Amino acid sequence: MKKIFIITGLMIFSALTAYTAEVLYSNIFINKFLHCLPSKGSFTLTDENGAVTTVQMGLHGWKEGICRYSETVQTEDTTTTYNCNLSREHVNELVSAMKNDPTGEGIAKQTWDKFKKIPDVCKSDAE
Repeated sequence: MKKIFIITGLMIFSALTAYTAEVLYSNIFINKFLHCLPSKGSFTLTDENGAVTTVQMGLHGWKEGICRYSETVQTEDTTTTYNCNLSREHVNELVSAMKNDPTGEGIAKQTWDKFKKIPDVCKSDAE
């Protein structure tokens, strides 16, 4: 009986560990983003082919009602930097998307991609 509890506990712990490793947007990051608190962070993604992408993010605080955000995406071949000026509405929409998709693979990615394509919101050095 004891072995069953230990094995079950290990399985639950393993499942939780695997899940947290896949979370891209933590509750701490989302809260900082919601309030546009100055902070920095980074993460590394590896695709199924072994290609590595490193992302560095920076929140630079509110200035005249705009949340300033920067992001540098680096792959083996390219580096692209985005500088975004997000309104309260943009921040709220992104926060909602990140809460609903903490892995960043669905609605959060779509929402970020949408804003990165609006020249008045985000500027890229690749343009």
